Amino acid sequence: MIVLAAAAAGLLALFLHNNAPTGMPEGEVHPVVLTEDEDGMVKVTADLMREYFPNVTYINFNTTSLTSDNIDDYLINSFQMAALVSSQGTSGSDGEWGQFNARKAGGDSLYLLLFDTNTHLMGYSIGPATNLGDGQWQLDVTLCDYDFTDLYLEQSAAFDDQWQDLFSTYIPPEELESSGVVWFLKGYNTGQGPVLRKDDSQIFRLWLQYHDPDMERRCREIERLEEFLPSEGRWMCYLLLDADYNLLGYTMLDYQGNGG
Repeated sequence: MIVLAAAAAGLLALFLHNNAPTGMPEGEVHPVVLTEDEDGMVKVTADLMREYFPNVTYINFNTTSLTSDNIDDYLINSFQMAALVSSQGTSGSDGEWGQFNARKAGGDSLYLLLFDTNTHLMGYSIGPATNLGDGQWQLDVTLCDYDFTDLYLEQSAAFDDQWQDLFSTYIPPEELESSGVVWFLKGYNTGQGPVLRKDDSQIFRLWLQYHDPDMERRCREIERLEEFLPSEGRWMCYLLLDADYNLLGYTMLDYQGNGG
Protein backbone atom coordinates (compact mmCIF):
# COMPACT_ATOMS: atom_id res chain seq x y z
CA MET A 1 0.00 0.00 0.00
CA ILE A 2 1.01 3.60 -0.48
CA VAL A 3 1.86 5.20 2.84
CA LEU A 4 -0.20 8.17 3.99
CA ALA A 5 2.71 10.59 3.69
CA ALA A 6 3.25 9.66 0.06
CA ALA A 7 -0.44 10.00 -0.71
CA ALA A 8 -0.49 13.40 0.97
CA ALA A 9 2.47 14.52 -1.11
CA GLY A 10 0.70 13.46 -4.26
CA LEU A 11 -2.47 15.31 -3.27
CA LEU A 12 -0.41 18.41 -2.46
CA ALA A 13 1.20 18.32 -5.90
CA LEU A 14 -2.22 17.97 -7.52
CA PHE A 15 -3.59 20.82 -5.38
CA LEU A 16 -0.73 23.12 -6.33
CA HIS A 17 -1.16 22.29 -10.00
CA ASN A 18 -4.95 22.54 -10.00
CA ASN A 19 -4.70 25.98 -8.42
CA ALA A 20 -2.11 27.26 -10.89
CA PRO A 21 -3.13 29.93 -13.41
CA THR A 22 -4.66 28.45 -16.52
CA GLY A 23 -4.04 29.47 -20.07
CA MET A 24 -2.27 28.78 -23.33
CA PRO A 25 0.78 30.87 -24.27
CA GLU A 26 0.10 33.38 -27.02
CA GLY A 27 2.19 33.93 -30.12
CA GLU A 28 2.33 33.92 -33.89
CA VAL A 29 0.56 31.02 -35.59
CA HIS A 30 2.36 29.19 -38.40
CA PRO A 31 0.80 26.45 -40.57
CA VAL A 32 2.71 23.18 -40.89
CA VAL A 33 1.75 20.84 -43.73
CA LEU A 34 2.18 17.09 -43.22
CA THR A 35 1.97 14.30 -45.78
CA GLU A 36 0.52 10.86 -45.17
CA ASP A 37 2.41 7.85 -46.49
CA GLU A 38 1.06 4.99 -48.61
CA ASP A 39 -0.28 3.31 -45.48
CA GLY A 40 -2.17 6.40 -44.40
CA MET A 41 0.23 7.22 -41.57
CA VAL A 42 1.25 10.81 -40.88
CA LYS A 43 4.63 10.95 -39.13
CA VAL A 44 6.15 13.92 -37.33
CA THR A 45 9.84 14.03 -36.37
CA ALA A 46 12.17 16.65 -34.93
CA ASP A 47 13.99 16.83 -38.27
CA LEU A 48 10.74 17.62 -40.06
CA MET A 49 9.84 20.34 -37.56
CA ARG A 50 13.32 21.87 -37.91
CA GLU A 51 12.49 22.52 -41.57
CA TYR A 52 9.88 24.98 -40.28
CA PHE A 53 11.45 25.97 -36.96
CA PRO A 54 15.27 25.55 -36.98
CA ASN A 55 15.68 25.89 -33.19
CA VAL A 56 13.64 22.78 -32.35
CA THR A 57 15.58 20.30 -30.19
CA TYR A 58 12.83 17.92 -29.02
CA ILE A 59 9.26 17.23 -30.08
CA ASN A 60 6.37 15.32 -28.53
CA PHE A 61 3.49 14.38 -30.84
CA ASN A 62 0.53 12.12 -30.19
CA THR A 63 -3.23 11.87 -29.93
CA THR A 64 -4.73 13.12 -26.68
CA SER A 65 -7.96 12.89 -24.74
CA LEU A 66 -7.14 16.04 -22.75
CA THR A 67 -9.46 19.00 -23.26
CA SER A 68 -7.64 21.47 -21.02
CA ASP A 69 -7.05 25.17 -21.60
CA ASN A 70 -3.88 24.99 -19.49
CA ILE A 71 -0.66 24.21 -21.33
CA ASP A 72 0.79 22.82 -18.09
CA ASP A 73 -1.58 19.85 -18.31
CA TYR A 74 -0.13 18.86 -21.67
CA LEU A 75 3.43 19.37 -20.42
CA ILE A 76 2.88 17.27 -17.29
CA ASN A 77 1.51 14.41 -19.40
CA SER A 78 4.25 14.67 -22.04
CA PHE A 79 7.14 12.30 -22.61
CA GLN A 80 9.42 15.33 -22.24
CA MET A 81 8.37 15.74 -18.60
CA ALA A 82 8.86 12.02 -17.93
CA ALA A 83 12.33 12.17 -19.49
CA LEU A 84 13.27 15.24 -17.45
CA VAL A 85 12.08 13.86 -14.12
CA SER A 86 13.72 10.47 -14.65
CA SER A 87 17.04 12.08 -15.62
CA GLN A 88 16.90 14.76 -12.90
CA GLY A 89 16.61 17.44 -15.54
CA THR A 90 19.65 16.48 -17.58
CA SER A 91 17.99 14.85 -20.60
CA GLY A 92 14.97 15.61 -22.75
CA SER A 93 13.06 13.36 -25.11
CA ASP A 94 15.86 12.98 -27.65
CA GLY A 95 14.83 11.05 -30.77
CA GLU A 96 11.13 11.16 -29.89
CA TRP A 97 8.66 11.22 -32.78
CA GLY A 98 4.98 10.51 -33.29
CA GLN A 99 2.39 9.66 -35.88
CA PHE A 100 -1.33 9.26 -36.43
CA ASN A 101 -3.41 7.15 -38.77
CA ALA A 102 -5.12 9.54 -41.19
CA ARG A 103 -7.60 6.85 -42.24
CA LYS A 104 -8.81 6.27 -38.69
CA ALA A 105 -8.08 9.50 -36.87
CA GLY A 106 -11.21 11.36 -37.95
CA GLY A 107 -11.50 14.32 -35.60
CA ASP A 108 -9.08 12.97 -33.01
CA SER A 109 -7.37 15.70 -31.03
CA LEU A 110 -3.60 15.85 -31.46
CA TYR A 111 -0.92 17.60 -29.47
CA LEU A 112 2.44 18.75 -30.77
CA LEU A 113 4.94 20.25 -28.35
CA LEU A 114 8.16 21.86 -29.59
CA PHE A 115 11.09 22.41 -27.22
CA ASP A 116 14.32 24.28 -27.89
CA THR A 117 15.86 23.47 -24.49
CA ASN A 118 14.99 20.98 -21.77
CA THR A 119 12.49 23.16 -19.92
CA HIS A 120 11.53 25.71 -22.55
CA LEU A 121 8.50 25.35 -24.79
CA MET A 122 8.91 27.22 -28.07
CA GLY A 123 5.71 26.14 -29.81
CA TYR A 124 2.64 23.93 -29.68
CA SER A 125 -0.44 22.78 -31.57
CA ILE A 126 -3.48 21.36 -29.80
CA GLY A 127 -6.49 19.97 -31.65
CA PRO A 128 -7.34 17.94 -34.77
CA ALA A 129 -5.35 18.28 -37.98
CA THR A 130 -7.07 19.95 -40.92
CA ASN A 131 -7.53 17.70 -43.95
CA LEU A 132 -6.31 19.62 -47.01
CA GLY A 133 -7.02 16.74 -49.38
CA ASP A 134 -4.64 14.70 -51.54
CA GLY A 135 -2.99 13.21 -48.45
CA GLN A 136 -2.07 16.60 -46.97
CA TRP A 137 -2.81 17.59 -43.39
CA GLN A 138 -2.25 20.90 -41.64
CA LEU A 139 -1.36 21.73 -38.05
CA ASP A 140 -1.44 25.33 -36.86
CA VAL A 141 1.57 25.82 -34.59
CA THR A 142 1.60 28.66 -32.08
CA LEU A 143 5.13 29.90 -31.39
CA CYS A 144 5.67 30.91 -27.79
CA ASP A 145 8.23 31.64 -25.07
CA TYR A 146 7.34 29.53 -22.04
CA ASP A 147 9.83 28.42 -19.40
CA PHE A 148 8.35 25.56 -17.36
CA THR A 149 11.29 24.98 -15.01
CA ASP A 150 9.12 25.55 -11.92
CA LEU A 151 6.55 23.05 -13.18
CA TYR A 152 9.29 20.46 -13.72
CA LEU A 153 10.71 21.05 -10.23
CA GLU A 154 7.24 20.68 -8.68
CA GLN A 155 6.63 17.37 -10.43
CA SER A 156 10.13 16.09 -9.70
CA ALA A 157 9.86 16.83 -5.97
CA ALA A 158 6.51 15.06 -5.64
CA PHE A 159 7.79 12.07 -7.59
CA ASP A 160 10.95 11.77 -5.51
CA ASP A 161 8.89 11.72 -2.31
CA GLN A 162 6.77 8.72 -3.24
CA TRP A 163 7.92 6.64 -6.18
CA GLN A 164 9.57 3.96 -4.01
CA ASP A 165 6.36 3.38 -2.04
CA LEU A 166 4.40 3.01 -5.26
CA PHE A 167 6.79 0.35 -6.56
CA SER A 168 7.53 -1.49 -3.32
CA THR A 169 5.80 -4.80 -4.16
CA TYR A 170 6.87 -6.86 -7.17
CA ILE A 171 4.42 -9.49 -8.47
CA PRO A 172 5.96 -12.01 -10.90
CA PRO A 173 3.93 -12.88 -14.01
CA GLU A 174 3.21 -16.40 -12.81
CA GLU A 175 1.45 -15.00 -9.72
CA LEU A 176 -0.81 -12.52 -11.49
CA GLU A 177 -3.79 -14.87 -11.61
CA SER A 178 -3.68 -15.57 -7.88
CA SER A 179 -2.87 -12.01 -6.82
CA GLY A 180 -6.38 -10.64 -7.23
CA VAL A 181 -5.42 -8.22 -9.98
CA VAL A 182 -8.35 -6.95 -12.06
CA TRP A 183 -7.00 -3.73 -13.58
CA PHE A 184 -3.63 -2.46 -14.79
CA LEU A 185 -1.91 0.75 -15.83
CA LYS A 186 0.85 0.52 -18.41
CA GLY A 187 4.11 2.39 -18.69
CA TYR A 188 6.17 3.38 -21.71
CA ASN A 189 8.01 1.17 -24.17
CA THR A 190 11.32 2.24 -22.61
CA GLY A 191 12.56 -0.48 -20.23
CA GLN A 192 16.01 -1.87 -21.02
CA GLY A 193 15.77 -4.91 -18.76
CA PRO A 194 13.68 -6.71 -16.13
CA VAL A 195 14.93 -4.61 -13.20
CA LEU A 196 12.96 -1.49 -12.32
CA ARG A 197 15.08 1.66 -12.58
CA LYS A 198 14.27 5.12 -11.30
CA ASP A 199 15.87 6.63 -14.41
CA ASP A 200 13.39 4.83 -16.68
CA SER A 201 10.88 7.47 -17.82
CA GLN A 202 7.95 5.03 -17.63
CA ILE A 203 8.17 5.08 -13.84
CA PHE A 204 7.15 8.74 -13.76
CA ARG A 205 4.41 8.01 -16.28
CA LEU A 206 2.92 5.31 -14.07
CA TRP A 207 3.20 7.47 -10.96
CA LEU A 208 1.38 10.26 -12.78
CA GLN A 209 -1.41 7.99 -13.99
CA TYR A 210 -1.93 6.50 -10.53
CA HIS A 211 -2.40 9.95 -8.99
CA ASP A 212 -4.62 11.22 -11.81
CA PRO A 213 -8.16 12.11 -10.59
CA ASP A 214 -9.37 10.10 -13.61
CA MET A 215 -7.13 7.12 -12.80
CA GLU A 216 -9.96 4.60 -13.08
CA ARG A 217 -10.65 5.71 -16.65
CA ARG A 218 -7.02 5.06 -17.56
CA CYS A 219 -7.11 1.46 -16.30
CA ARG A 220 -7.51 -1.57 -18.57
CA GLU A 221 -8.83 -5.03 -17.79
CA ILE A 222 -6.09 -7.52 -16.90
CA GLU A 223 -7.46 -9.88 -19.58
CA ARG A 224 -6.16 -7.38 -22.16
CA LEU A 225 -2.60 -7.34 -20.86
CA GLU A 226 -1.18 -9.19 -23.87
CA GLU A 227 -2.46 -6.41 -26.14
CA PHE A 228 -0.09 -3.98 -24.47
CA LEU A 229 3.25 -5.76 -24.39
CA PRO A 230 6.40 -3.81 -25.34
CA SER A 231 8.38 -4.02 -28.56
CA GLU A 232 11.00 -6.73 -28.98
CA GLY A 233 14.08 -5.92 -26.94
CA ARG A 234 12.17 -3.68 -24.51
CA TRP A 235 10.52 -4.16 -21.13
CA MET A 236 7.36 -2.50 -19.85
CA CYS A 237 6.28 -1.88 -16.29
CA TYR A 238 2.65 -2.29 -15.21
CA LEU A 239 0.89 -1.20 -12.03
CA LEU A 240 -1.57 -3.86 -10.86
CA LEU A 241 -4.82 -3.03 -9.07
CA ASP A 242 -7.68 -5.00 -7.52
CA ALA A 243 -11.39 -4.71 -8.34
CA ASP A 244 -11.70 -1.57 -6.21
CA TYR A 245 -8.66 0.06 -7.87
CA ASN A 246 -6.44 -0.46 -4.84
CA LEU A 247 -2.76 -0.91 -5.65
CA LEU A 248 -1.46 -4.47 -5.34
CA GLY A 249 2.01 -4.04 -6.81
CA TYR A 250 3.81 -3.96 -10.14
CA THR A 251 5.29 -6.32 -12.68
CA MET A 252 7.82 -6.08 -15.54
CA LEU A 253 7.25 -7.92 -18.83
CA ASP A 254 9.13 -8.38 -22.09
CA TYR A 255 7.59 -8.53 -25.56
CA GLN A 256 6.56 -12.16 -25.03
CA GLY A 257 4.93 -11.51 -21.68
CA ASN A 258 7.78 -13.06 -19.69
CA GLY A 259 9.22 -11.67 -16.48
CA GLY A 260 12.82 -11.36 -15.38
